Amino acid sequence: MSYREGGRHHTDPTSTRFNNKSRYHQRGRPNNRPVPNRRPTAGDDLDSITVSIGRHLTTDGVNTHGPVGRGRIVNQRIRPQQIHPGGGGRFNDRRNNQPPWWRISIPQAGTMGKAVVMAALKAHFTRQLLPYHYFIDRDTNMGVFFVNNQQDADMLKRANKKVEVQNFGPLSIMVSSASFPAPVLDEDLRGYFKDYLCNRRFDRQTLQLQLSNLADDEELSALGIYPQLNKQSFLRDVIDIINKELRMTRQLDLGSNNISNLYEFRNLQLSDLVQLSLASNQLRSVDELGHLKQLTHLSHIFLKENPLMFSYNARNGSPDDLISAIRQKLPQLKRIDGVDLPAQIGFAIDIETVNLPKSVPHCVPQDMESFLAKFIDEYYRLFDTRGRGELYACYHDSCMFSLCVAPTEGSIVPTKSFKYGALIYDSRNFKKLFDDNKRAILLRHGKTDVLDFLRVKFPLTKHDGKSFHVDVLSTANNRAIFTVNGLYRELDQGTNEPIRSFQRTFTCTQTPSGVLIIADHIMILNATDSQITNMNRVAAAAPPPPSSATAQPPASQTGVAPATTEVQNKLIQEFSRQSGMNVTYSQICLAENNWNYEKAAQKFQECQKLNAIPAEAFVKP
Repeated sequence: MSYREGGRHHTDPTSTRFNNKSRYHQRGRPNNRPVPNRRPTAGDDLDSITVSIGRHLTTDGVNTHGPVGRGRIVNQRIRPQQIHPGGGGRFNDRRNNQPPWWRISIPQAGTMGKAVVMAALKAHFTRQLLPYHYFIDRDTNMGVFFVNNQQDADMLKRANKKVEVQNFGPLSIMVSSASFPAPVLDEDLRGYFKDYLCNRRFDRQTLQLQLSNLADDEELSALGIYPQLNKQSFLRDVIDIINKELRMTRQLDLGSNNISNLYEFRNLQLSDLVQLSLASNQLRSVDELGHLKQLTHLSHIFLKENPLMFSYNARNGSPDDLISAIRQKLPQLKRIDGVDLPAQIGFAIDIETVNLPKSVPHCVPQDMESFLAKFIDEYYRLFDTRGRGELYACYHDSCMFSLCVAPTEGSIVPTKSFKYGALIYDSRNFKKLFDDNKRAILLRHGKTDVLDFLRVKFPLTKHDGKSFHVDVLSTANNRAIFTVNGLYRELDQGTNEPIRSFQRTFTCTQTPSGVLIIADHIMILNATDSQITNMNRVAAAAPPPPSSATAQPPASQTGVAPATTEVQNKLIQEFSRQSGMNVTYSQICLAENNWNYEKAAQKFQECQKLNAIPAEAFVKP
């Protein structure tokens, strides 16, 4: 098959439907089918045989000499492709997407040396060889260079194993297509490139380094340098040159270089840099700007025409959100894309020591001090009693209660790790609980529901009143909202008896019956090591309680009090028989009423009328 003008080789990757001159589309002609591959015969003309032979000696199946027209070979030199200025790093396709560069790899060239290899090649060829960008591959020790002429590439391919080098034998020459020369600077090119940056691209009056659209620089291409700032290895060399030779730079322009990430810029050491342009690149994430945090004097940055500037619009984000995200990475900025930023509100981080006011146990208005002191002391006295029966009088009929358990995994403060047991299943921690129905169920409504939870499910506690801190949030509309922070120990938990830290928020209102709680929210978490140490130190300094052998029960209202444990056991058994409750709840009821049998019976009847006694109180073994 002769490769005439308008024809198409079977290896051409370009689809035939885009080739208007293709013989496959020449309708109306009698012979519009491709000529099959066959061996040349004596009937073929010399030009067709020459083209057919040349096709099998090329590196990619495309004829070396160009299109053939009317029996003569038309020489056509292939020019290197140029990067289109507005194409985002894409190459101009001038020859049907066929690569204009070829990579030549020669094993063991690193051992032989560049001079020996190039001398052997030039001595073997009759025509001049034009190699570009020779370097040694660090991983394979191969010598690598590029050619942009297909005749040179074919010539090198035919010379494989035919070029002898003294003491090394024949050279292995591997030829492959390449879209662009590898952006690596060897020792020779590095010197040329350094001089070019310092003398042609750097303005010593304004201290501006102009590196925009560097890949389209024809002067660098003439030197055999093809810069690509989107390649890490080349960018690493550029930054090294800037750090050593141009540290005084105050303005740096890197626009239109197809840069997609800024990882290598973390090594950029320009302490005087105040303006940086990264416009018209391929930056997609604001996080990349974190690699510039060492540029402490950078006040103005250009980011327009980058994908990250359009991504916020695609997600319906506002410009303020984008600016806020950028300033989180570079808080020193004062201008973005030529627009002044509003003053940023922050803390005075230059002050080494900040003297905070001394914390006091009760931070409350003076007119509420006596009320809150009495309320807190009385409430937690009742809360720490077994059974918590008397808390019933503290809550409003329409009260609400919620519990939040805040695990301390990942806390920067050393914390003892104690399990919360079944209490964790009643937590309304919104960071852990996403089911709206479960959230509604765990918000307890009404006095009965609240008291049942506090009496049955919440463990028995002993609060440390000396750890309390109180903050009043509001006293408007005849209501008081305040928080109590402190520590308590869980009792009846074996030998562990974990210590918890808590924050409890009360909302109280004035009623004809007195001040009642209408909302109660408690958040608990494990205490820190220092809190546990302080609480144990205070407990050790307190006088020990009287032993059970010598302790006497308080006098009853009738004046007759049980004197021994045996008498208490008889009261428990009798109270259990008459009330129908089990021994455990009978003991709780008697203990809460100072072992006064008549008072306990009266209290039992009141709670029974209000249906405030849980069902498990009547379950006997």
